[in-house]
Amino acid sequence: ALAQALADLDEAQDADDEDAREDALVRLAQSLSRAARKRGLTRIGELNAREPYDASRHALNAAVAKTPKNVRIQARGVARGGDVLEKPRVTPVERKRRR
Repeated sequence: ALAQALADLDEAQDADDEDAREDALVRLAQSLSRAARKRGLTRIGELNAREPYDASRHALNAAVAKTPKNVRIQARGVARGGDVLEKPRVTPVERKRRR
């Protein structure tokens, strides 16, 4: 599965047009998911989900002057069993400003 993902990566990087690149990226995602499953890895969080920020559960993707209350998941985390290998990467959710 990992060997297939590497080949799919080459196709994605060498694609001639946007459609070919998109097809190769779909195959790459499938290959990586298969390789992760075989190694007992699971994903943590949902892309674009908004959650209360918790430094023990999230990795901030942006430098901030003030700790955010809420964040949006940009990249899901990875776990094996009960061990978190990579925290979900998040960015602060900007508050709507009052006028």
